[in-house]
Amino acid sequence: MGYFERANNLYNDKEYKKAIDIYKKAIAIKENETASLYNTAVCFIKLQDYTNAIPLLKEALKNKIDSRYFFNLGYCYAMLKNTKKALIYFNTAWALDNNDYECEKAINLIIKNLK
Repeated sequence: MGYFERANNLYNDKEYKKAIDIYKKAIAIKENETASLYNTAVCFIKLQDYTNAIPLLKEALKNKIDSRYFFNLGYCYAMLKNTKKALIYFNTAWALDNNDYECEKAINLIIKNLK
C-alpha cells in the first residue's frame, strides 16, 4: 500500500493530522501528486486551518484545473473574511461547472451579505 492510499484511509477515519503527514510523504515522491496536494488541503480545511490549505490548492491548480479546487479556495478565503478573493474563486469554480448548486449558493450568500 502506497502513501496515498494509506493517507486516504486515515482521511476516511477522520484522522486528518495523521493523513496530512502521510500525504506530504506522497507529495515528496510525487505519488498522485496533484490529488495528494488537494487532499492535504482538504484535511487542513477539515481542521479549519484555511491559511495552510490555500498554497496547497494553488499548487494543485498548477497541475490540474478543477472546479473543486477553485471552490475550496473560495471557501478558504470566505472563512478568512476575504470576500473579494472568495468571490473570484467561487465565480471561477462556477464558470467551470455551472451545475454546482453549492457554488451558486455561496456566491449568492456573499453578495447578499455585501448589500
